[in-house]
Amino acid sequence: MKMEDARNILMLAAVEEADEGGIVLSAKERHEASREAGSPLPANSGRAKEEVFLATRATALLEGIVSRLPSSAWLDPASSAHPTRHPGPIALLLVAAAAVGFLTNELGPEKRINVLSFPLLGILAWNALVYGREAWLFASRRPPELLERWFERTGSPAASVEKDDPAASILGSAKRLFEKRWSLISAPVTAARLKSHLHLAAFLFAAAAIGGMYVRGLANEYRAVWESTFFTDSASLRGILQIVLGPAASLSGQGLPTAEELDAIRGSHVAGENAARWIHWYALTVALFVLVPRGILAILWRMRSATLARSLPYRETAPRYFARLLATSSGSARSVALMPYAFDPDMDTKSGLVRRLEEEFGASVEPSWLPPVAFGEEEDFSLASDAPAGGVVLVFSFAATPEREAHLAVFRTLSRIATRPVGLILLEATAFDRKSRDFADAPDRRAAREEAWKRLFADESVVLLFQPETCSLPAPV
Repeated sequence: MKMEDARNILMLAAVEEADEGGIVLSAKERHEASREAGSPLPANSGRAKEEVFLATRATALLEGIVSRLPSSAWLDPASSAHPTRHPGPIALLLVAAAAVGFLTNELGPEKRINVLSFPLLGILAWNALVYGREAWLFASRRPPELLERWFERTGSPAASVEKDDPAASILGSAKRLFEKRWSLISAPVTAARLKSHLHLAAFLFAAAAIGGMYVRGLANEYRAVWESTFFTDSASLRGILQIVLGPAASLSGQGLPTAEELDAIRGSHVAGENAARWIHWYALTVALFVLVPRGILAILWRMRSATLARSLPYRETAPRYFARLLATSSGSARSVALMPYAFDPDMDTKSGLVRRLEEEFGASVEPSWLPPVAFGEEEDFSLASDAPAGGVVLVFSFAATPEREAHLAVFRTLSRIATRPVGLILLEATAFDRKSRDFADAPDRRAAREEAWKRLFADESVVLLFQPETCSLPAPV
């Protein structure tokens, strides 16, 4: 899957979760987009078909939102999914690396070069440290954590929204939710891609430094000498040079200087020798131990970023949303009608009740909300003939005092007219918990009310589900 598709799917998920009331996207729009994207999906359709469905549906719905809401420009499905794909900043970084490398005087201001303090040795030493860390990162399969944390913490500033504009408020909440999720799963991709660019910049820096060294060598004659506090004879020095410059000398077809030749260029008082071959050897050494490894690392990190981008774990950020959407789109969701009595729950409350049912069933639920039964109509209401196959679930307010003439009467009337037995009653307890949270004995009050409800339905074949299951608000300190 392309990174843009995963980004679009997550953007739509954030919008749909924030837009429970259907203000930004109506239920009809969502259904039509699902149908045009291929719903209903065949059973066991496979992940590839599911991803095509999710991506197609997301693109269609996002395009519709962007076309009619000015505050939704961030939802543009055609925009780049990654800031490091913009060529401008990356090109500037690479040009700057090459320019700084070329302008760095690696031969030094003097025309005498001490072969033991050759300026390119610093580049070699620094790159040796980098390679050690890179080997550890690849061996441990761990991402570059410092870069990843930085990208996770870096996000767009929260946009101000008009409080009297419900759509803008919903989109603002959706944007914050999306950015939190997107930064979490895209940070490894961003870090890997940036690592690739940094390795390429280091490659250009070293290559330009070598180029600048040769350009200066064309206009000036540099002399090679050596002197040292710790190396007292040329024979011991030659062993060190064999380790550092031996591979380059072998590639060039020239042997390293003999001990006698090294004696001839020892000390600050000697004229030294033309430094051409030393420059060639150090340039080849940098090519072997900097240019080649940096080029390989740039390619490896680029491949790593591409692999990560194709397998973003976007479903893990909102598992319930995707499970419900795919189950509904494939017809495997359990269709259930919910009928409130004597109260009309808001959208947040309805969402919590549906989640409680899904926890009980262990599967996604496709809910349809029936009109609430009014107080006084306990024995005088009807049920549509096209009720869902999953049956009807009664929804009571836990805060109400359980009464035989009211709640039990509604249950028995529904049991008589329903085509399937009424096996569940949902009790919405959030309001009760909120009112009792200021009391020190809130848990005891909750337990007593639960016991009253259980006594009322003790003789009926029905399961009582409490939402939430336990007191959801802490007692005061």
